[in-house]
Amino acid sequence: MKNVLLLFVVVSVLYTCKKKIENQVTEPIVEQVEQVEVKNEEPKEIFTPQSVNYTLAEQIKDFITTQYLSEGDLNIIDESQRKFQLYQIDLNNDGNNEVFVNFMTSYFCGTGGCTLLLLSPELKPITKFTVTSTPIWIEQTMKNGWKIILTRSQGELKELIYINGTYPSNPSMVAKAPYDAASGHAEILFDDNFSPAKTYTF
Repeated sequence: MKNVLLLFVVVSVLYTCKKKIENQVTEPIVEQVEQVEVKNEEPKEIFTPQSVNYTLAEQIKDFITTQYLSEGDLNIIDESQRKFQLYQIDLNNDGNNEVFVNFMTSYFCGTGGCTLLLLSPELKPITKFTVTSTPIWIEQTMKNGWKIILTRSQGELKELIYINGTYPSNPSMVAKAPYDAASGHAEILFDDNFSPAKTYTF
């Protein structure tokens, strides 16, 4: 009799547990996925090394604001127009870099091109190029001890040759070059595709 009673209790307990399990509502398991914020990094600006020199840029800024431009010029030039680019290159193979300064905003530009300065390593003016379009090309060929500069003016390639301490200042007044394109050895300056230059303000 005791055994029968014990068996009945066990069966009752098992039946009750089974019902509880069957009636139990299980909550769906939701996998917690850590949200990782993806930051879209801006592409790094890549400039040709010959155009990146912050110390030199500050010196050029000082030259522009204290020697090249008058106080009157500075008063009428809007801040958005106060921009320049630089490019360092040794034009006479003396081991020191001359410096091109490219003004590329509308204040310094006309229909024929923009103002381009060539300064000595000591930032003394060598040539002020007017109505000059970019890019320009520097050939390895030298005449009178200085490399030939090529630029386009009025659709024609112009060969600028150093003579008597300077280059021709107005390419439009120079005769067409005896060829139609720069050589494959020419160094390209101020070209957004081949030699993008960093822009500075003054």
